[in-house]
Amino acid sequence: MKWFVCENPELKGLPKWQRSTGLSSDGVVYVPAALAGNETAIFYCALNDCIPVENYLNHRYVPADWLAREYPKTAELCEIFIKIREKCQ
Repeated sequence: MKWFVCENPELKGLPKWQRSTGLSSDGVVYVPAALAGNETAIFYCALNDCIPVENYLNHRYVPADWLAREYPKTAELCEIFIKIREKCQ
């Protein structure tokens, strides 16, 4: 897993974990579960769906495509994270 931190000056006020995304060796983009609300609840939903969860900076990250599908309000933000990661591959 490779981890990336957005260093955009406009986002410097956000904690590092909120500006971080992961990229697995098979190209899956991981985003903070907290994007959809309660991080612990999202974590358990992912486990219930047999979705892999990663830990980084003491927070849980889930695949962006899964989060967007299960929590549609996050879809636009997840798509942004996916496009950014595609440019880094």
